Amino acid sequence: MKIIMKNKWLWLSIGLVIIVALSYIIIFSGWLGNNGKVQMLINKEEGLIVVNNNHYEIAFSTDNGGIMYVKQQGSEENLSLGNQTLWWAILNDDSSIQSLNAETFTYNWKKGESELKLQYSGTLAVDVNVRFGDDDRMYMTASIENGTAEPIKSFRFPYELKIDQYGVQDAILPMLPGAKLKATFFQESNSFSDQYPGVMFASYLAMRTNMGNLAMYDLGEQTTLLTEIGYKHQINDSGKTAFVHNYKTWIESNQKWNSPTVVLEIGGDYNTSIVSYRELNEIDQYRSLKDKLGDETDKYFALPLYKTDISAIKGASWSNLSSTLIDKMNYNGMIHLVGFQKGGHDENYPDFIPPDPQWGGDAAFQKFVKDSKAKGNIVVPYTNMSWWGITSPTLNQLPTGTTLANIIVQKENGTIMQEDYGAHSGFVVNTGHPFFQQRVAEEHQKLIEFGGFDGIFEDQWGIRNSPYVFNEEIPKGTDPSTAYFQGVRNYFNSLTHNVYIEDGTDVLADDSVGFMGSTYLWDILGYRKNTASYTEYYPLSGMLMRDKVMFYHHNLAGETMTDNQDMLRWNLAMGYNLSTDFYNGVTSPWVDAIGVFQKYVLARYVDQLVVNFEQRTQTVTITDFGTHKVTSNWDSKETYSMDGDTTLSNGGFDVTADDGRVRAGNYSRYNGFDLDAGDHNLVEVRETDTIRIYQPIGSDTTLKIKKGDKWDHTVVTAYKPDGTKIVDLPVEEVDEYVLFDYIALIKEQKVGYIELTNSKTISEASEPFPKVKADFNLVIGKKISASSMTDVAFDPKLTVDGDPFTYWESKAKKFPQWLSVDLGEAKSVTKIKLRLPPQDAWEQRIQEIEVQGSSDGSNFTTLVPAKSYTYDPKSGNIVEIELDTEIMTQYIRVVITSNSAWPAAQVSEIEVY
Repeated sequence: MKIIMKNKWLWLSIGLVIIVALSYIIIFSGWLGNNGKVQMLINKEEGLIVVNNNHYEIAFSTDNGGIMYVKQQGSEENLSLGNQTLWWAILNDDSSIQSLNAETFTYNWKKGESELKLQYSGTLAVDVNVRFGDDDRMYMTASIENGTAEPIKSFRFPYELKIDQYGVQDAILPMLPGAKLKATFFQESNSFSDQYPGVMFASYLAMRTNMGNLAMYDLGEQTTLLTEIGYKHQINDSGKTAFVHNYKTWIESNQKWNSPTVVLEIGGDYNTSIVSYRELNEIDQYRSLKDKLGDETDKYFALPLYKTDISAIKGASWSNLSSTLIDKMNYNGMIHLVGFQKGGHDENYPDFIPPDPQWGGDAAFQKFVKDSKAKGNIVVPYTNMSWWGITSPTLNQLPTGTTLANIIVQKENGTIMQEDYGAHSGFVVNTGHPFFQQRVAEEHQKLIEFGGFDGIFEDQWGIRNSPYVFNEEIPKGTDPSTAYFQGVRNYFNSLTHNVYIEDGTDVLADDSVGFMGSTYLWDILGYRKNTASYTEYYPLSGMLMRDKVMFYHHNLAGETMTDNQDMLRWNLAMGYNLSTDFYNGVTSPWVDAIGVFQKYVLARYVDQLVVNFEQRTQTVTITDFGTHKVTSNWDSKETYSMDGDTTLSNGGFDVTADDGRVRAGNYSRYNGFDLDAGDHNLVEVRETDTIRIYQPIGSDTTLKIKKGDKWDHTVVTAYKPDGTKIVDLPVEEVDEYVLFDYIALIKEQKVGYIELTNSKTISEASEPFPKVKADFNLVIGKKISASSMTDVAFDPKLTVDGDPFTYWESKAKKFPQWLSVDLGEAKSVTKIKLRLPPQDAWEQRIQEIEVQGSSDGSNFTTLVPAKSYTYDPKSGNIVEIELDTEIMTQYIRVVITSNSAWPAAQVSEIEVY
């Protein structure tokens, strides 16, 4: 490589320094007017161009411009070990050109602009500009002129900055809401990268190391470039990992191309570089949720999502959904309609209107939506305009002159892009074609006007890795690599109604009101095997854009519906709205629980940015939303004492508003008072004249609550969820506190909340209501086994997951079958409860059951002889089996020898007390 020094005055300066210093170190110091904070020098002996300021020092090679190291000021060791190869271009024939192969390399220090210019000549001419300031950032851009005969399909810049893998503390990947990779990911030489926009929702990476902190991110432009980002173990350089930053391009022969600005930010923690990314990309200037929702902001914030798949609900019709679901809801929500179009879910796209007539016809459909909204709900349908069904009316009636080859994404070889999901087949649409824009606009108008919907959910666009598009019709100013997502952006910019999307991409937050998805689901499903076991979740998206868009878990996935304690805690800590599935009706207590927690807790900080996320202990985190703090105990076995007055249960949490108006959580000690045995999900809402206490899920307990300011005495009253008074409760006043019993069922009426009010006189309520003592189920999370299962979807482990709607089912026509649980050690057992899903679809049935016990798991004896037991949905589909005497045993086995309603054994939950 021929190296040229352009600045002749630099040589003169170097000569003078040699004469004066009489050393081999040749230094040219350029003080650039930034109060002496930035300087550049050349170390000829080591072949380095060194730039430093008060925050960092970076060295480039004088031979080829490669980064030799990056150092955070104050650290004795290098933060980055450089890359030596600054850029690497991959051509369409898979040949490559890298900065080391350039015919000539020159560098020039532009004194007035604080800028280092690196120039490479040859068949690929590349100019790299690196701009410095007096802060902790440097800004890098590259421009290319492709003189080869092949298109360039990849430009890796900056190429793989290396880090000592054993010095990494953790690192961030931008998979919703943010995946924090543990140190062991790097110590065990793992790699993972994926595409932005797509699996990655932001073009941002950051890492904390023993040598300092480093973030790398892009400043976006009107046209979004496809960028592969992540971390890569260096196979040829033992003990090193590296930042992956690879632009997936399409630069034709003789074409010029400019990269976005790449920012390296050195020294700040994650929250500071995330704020930088937000502000420099002007995400802070996006329309806020309040701008988008206007007068209905508070209403939307208070609504959890209720998945309502009419095609999956037994005996469903529009009128049936109204009478069995909407009319029985205690708390309003977003009614998320799924599968209502002809052909059902994943068929017929983009044709959703008119709905399938089998559910009752157009008029019944419109009445259902109207009645749902009249009761205070909003209704939002599931659609997928990105993937058109292979048999859809739209594709079977294309306009004259329009073909599949026009409107479906074409690959480089000319074939069109088809994708199958199970038995469903469809095509990926070319978003840049005018017919796509026209057809989708027409369908949206039908959904809003005919359907009466409050917004529309669009599947796939926020998670799909944008494909290359080789169609002739693509958006102006794009190429095959940028055409698809630019079509998506143009489409979103044209919308005038509320839109939600699967997962999400940062640049779409300006036009969306909801992102639905998280990497938590993908980890559960095994889609991210390279990262799942190393991932802790970090609220990156909450810091970046929570004031612009609401976050939910995946709108269709049962695995992340809020129907267990872990999911509730996760959502509150990460700032995700709550959701559940109406497949099981409204009988589950979690339906009320998410209504209460969304309306009275989350709604108050739905649009608050996360300002800090602290790892208080190894298992306890604190999420600071500015107006609210969420303390989360991720330990499922041990409690956590926040202070002398408050102890979180194992797996518990605490949400506290700064203004003191709301406090909620899962506690074992509250206000300095130990709660009764059992689970307690409490919500305390304080107003001037009233205090309301909710416990939608939890065991009966005595509570100690602080009275309102300047209250004389307190009256305590139990109410039904609809506000109907049940009865005044006895109360004990102790200084500034009152004690009373929260009982879930009083006079055979479900208690929705208990209200405390100020009174001039002492309460005269005296009628006692006994608390129901909580039973301790010994099997939650314990090892479970079975004689067989009909399918992996009916695994025996579902009988100890705490969810009565998931169940084990044995192989058919193979009685007897058994289900066995290992209690871990010998425990005192007096009772077994067996459950089936508590819904009418599980009609009454009789199963013959024997209960056995064992000390070793091999030799079982009969504890309760075989007997017929009846499951009845009218009484919750519960069977209770009492033992004659208390038994010490480690293993419990239930043997099922018949089932009157199905030729297999079935159990949704086994409980041992």
